[in-house]
Amino acid sequence: MVRTTVIANGGADVLVKDSFLRARNGVLPADYQATVETPYMESVPWTLGLDGNVRATDLIGKDSRATYLNSTVFSETWGALSVEGGSGLKLTAINSHFGNTGEYGYGTYAIGDATVRVLGSRLDVGSYATIIAGPAAVAHYGDSTREAVAVLNAELELGLSGAELAAVPVRGTVVNSGHFGYMFFGAGTLTVDGGTVVTSKRATFLNKGQQTAITVDGSQGARLDPADGIILQMIELNDPGPVNVNGKMMNIGVCTEPAGDPEKDTSFDVGAGHDTGGAATFTSIAFRGDFYNGMRKGRNMVLAFEGSTVEGVISSTKARHRVSSIDASTFYELAIVTNTAQAAVNNGAIVRLTGGSTWTVTGTSYLTRLALDTGTALRAPLGKSLTVTVDGSATAITPGKTYTGAITLTVG
Repeated sequence: MVRTTVIANGGADVLVKDSFLRARNGVLPADYQATVETPYMESVPWTLGLDGNVRATDLIGKDSRATYLNSTVFSETWGALSVEGGSGLKLTAINSHFGNTGEYGYGTYAIGDATVRVLGSRLDVGSYATIIAGPAAVAHYGDSTREAVAVLNAELELGLSGAELAAVPVRGTVVNSGHFGYMFFGAGTLTVDGGTVVTSKRATFLNKGQQTAITVDGSQGARLDPADGIILQMIELNDPGPVNVNGKMMNIGVCTEPAGDPEKDTSFDVGAGHDTGGAATFTSIAFRGDFYNGMRKGRNMVLAFEGSTVEGVISSTKARHRVSSIDASTFYELAIVTNTAQAAVNNGAIVRLTGGSTWTVTGTSYLTRLALDTGTALRAPLGKSLTVTVDGSATAITPGKTYTGAITLTVG
């Protein structure tokens, strides 16, 4: 059965410090059937791309708060620092080490209007640093500065003395993930700043068709390092949904890759920002990586680069899983896709360069809107040339202007 080490519920204020917590998978009842109904759920829904039946900790209820300071927290699978349904929940990790001992699992979970803050901590996770499941969830990864910890001490009423606050080491956050960095299963806000370093096997940010507000501030050294070279991957939400079996919602659906190409939605503007878009802003950071919008339905990828340098492909794309159908036995295939850059259908790619930003285009990219402030630059790699067409016509790109339409950038 599930064996959770710490549960904060019913408005509780929990502070765990200088502690070691570890939870291992249990043995499910022989007659257990996977369900998404919380009162009966004893294993993680496979549609999250996870397996297992244990969460090391859980936060639930209304206005409950849990803080982990200078502690080590590991679950074998599923989740280390989990948040259940509720409202006004606040989950905080300061100078802690947490994650998963198995191949799959997450570090933190942000659902509803939960606020998750990770400062000066190390995460060694199987699948994701955080799953953001909205609709108003907020997550922040940063440094455990004196000021930040003091603010949390007052806000969360941790009761740390002046001497204890002064003794808290100032550290950056390090994320090591065996799969993705962060996954949006619902709408939410994510901030990555300070000296945070995110290293992942696959895309740093995985957006499954959600409204997002991602901010990455590299002014203090934050870095993104996905091994597959993808910074942001947008795809459809591939949750087939539960199946009603004798009045209980069972987690036995099958995710099937859509056949054919999507039909154009003439009412959707692929060149507009839209409040429902997958938005991300990158400030004072230099990196290499690609950005792909593989949505079939109306949702644009809206990227802003402020005082930053990016080298890569930014494009609308056709994203396809490497298998045609996925169920509980092949959950690990979820979101592993190949991208074929192509003109937008219902999946615009919008780019804005400000503050002296430079984009070096490394491969064919398809945009629907491109805005360049004065002092910014669009380039090809050294020794190559860049050709830009707008609605099929060759166009000389000039900083200080905005271009809309079917924009194709080709490197030759």
